[in-house]
Amino acid sequence: MIYDIGTDIVSVKRLENVIENSPSFLTKVYTNDELKLAKNFKNPKYFYATRFAAKEAILKAVGVNYEFNEIEILKAPDGKPLPHIINHDDIKIKLSLSYDGDYAVAFCIILS
Repeated sequence: MIYDIGTDIVSVKRLENVIENSPSFLTKVYTNDELKLAKNFKNPKYFYATRFAAKEAILKAVGVNYEFNEIEILKAPDGKPLPHIINHDDIKIKLSLSYDGDYAVAFCIILS
């Protein structure tokens, strides 16, 4: 059963500027495992943008103010995003990520 939904869109260029101007941004927003995973991407700006949009979408859907780095989106063996909230494995999340040019989007469903 669907508990709630959330969506978000991010300007890739805006996020890129934030990362360049605030080096601590990456460690405040992304987990160590996400930062390691980003290194595998040819162009990590899209990785960061889709994950940021996903974290915003999840926060909108759950309605709880978790820290960004408490939400982790890794990659399942089949390539799908593998989201979870650290220490809250009881919250089931389905997630879709996409990007095109200057924008990244995320859509999530929280299941009850």
